[in-house]
Amino acid sequence: VQSVALKLIVDLEKEIEAFIPVTYYEIEATFHHMKADYVISDKKRLTKEEADLIVKESQNPFHVTDIKVKENKRASKPAFITSTLQQDAISNLSMSASRTMMVAQSLYEGIEIGGEIVGLITYMRTDSTRLAEPFIKEAQSYIEKNFGKQYLGKYSVTTNKNAQDAHEGIRPTSVERTPESIEQYLSRDELRLYKRIYQRAVASLMAPAIFDMTKIRVESNGHIYQADGSIEKFDGHLKVYSESKNKDKHLPHLKVGQEITAKEVISIEKVTTPKTRYSEATLIKEMESLGIGRPSTYSQIIQTLKHRDYVELFEKRFKPTKQGVLTSEQLDLFFSKIINIEYTSKMETMLDEIADGTKSGLHLVSDFYYSFGPMVEKAQKEIELVRA
Repeated sequence: VQSVALKLIVDLEKEIEAFIPVTYYEIEATFHHMKADYVISDKKRLTKEEADLIVKESQNPFHVTDIKVKENKRASKPAFITSTLQQDAISNLSMSASRTMMVAQSLYEGIEIGGEIVGLITYMRTDSTRLAEPFIKEAQSYIEKNFGKQYLGKYSVTTNKNAQDAHEGIRPTSVERTPESIEQYLSRDELRLYKRIYQRAVASLMAPAIFDMTKIRVESNGHIYQADGSIEKFDGHLKVYSESKNKDKHLPHLKVGQEITAKEVISIEKVTTPKTRYSEATLIKEMESLGIGRPSTYSQIIQTLKHRDYVELFEKRFKPTKQGVLTSEQLDLFFSKIINIEYTSKMETMLDEIADGTKSGLHLVSDFYYSFGPMVEKAQKEIELVRA
């Protein structure tokens, strides 16, 4: 799994190095209390000549051609699993994956409160978002009492085909132990992480947030521009937990057929950019989506890649070292049949089936040995000693 994680980082780096930037143009019209973007019908990128012509032809007055208002419901996210807890802590608390697990372990094993050791969260190595029925009832009662019946949501479990479901989602052991009520007993990092776990678990049982999404289209000489607005009608689960601040974007009150005047219409030069390197959070997310690794191994995989100097952190993102690139290339050359995403994901599934007792381990080991043995022999004869 470590080799496949390294391959993901190295392959992405090669893709970034091979990237050729392309210059293109976007067009923006500014009106009173509103900005609208030029709508490209065929999704192509505009050249400078095309953009200049459109700007020249986009003359006042503009006409409002269409107004659409649509209600949008934004459902809450499920309780944390190991990977999403690590991703959230990396992104919002600047905690590494290993530090996150260390702090979570402390919360799970227990903190001294009122002269006794109290476990504050459920087991933190899990791939299931399922919640225990007693907690659901306790949390629903808490939500109704503190926020009102309108904030109660429907409980549902999101399933992952790779999930083992041995443990429930990460949640507080009691909804009555609010972060504020036990703040004095926790270290800074314990409090910050507990707060995220507590809020996410409670919010997962709350009603969707509701927004009014507005699209206004205006036209001049056949050129169409669109402005998008969003207004929060009901905060729902966002009252308790949000990954980012939601800002309303108001649009002016207009009518179809109304004439409006643009203050200016400009073209803006843009340049395509390559994919960004993996951060700890995005690497974990990618491994999870590909079925590589398990909740108990994500942080250890990353630690091993760092410890062996296969990768380095550059602006909080993974860049392979020369040693890492050479190692990955040699593994690709001699072990490509087993060091790839498809094989690793399949192997993880088969190991789960062996653990469940639904498949024999003998056949798996036998098949692996007879294919792996010749690869090792070939590598021992031909592989070069890799030193960066």
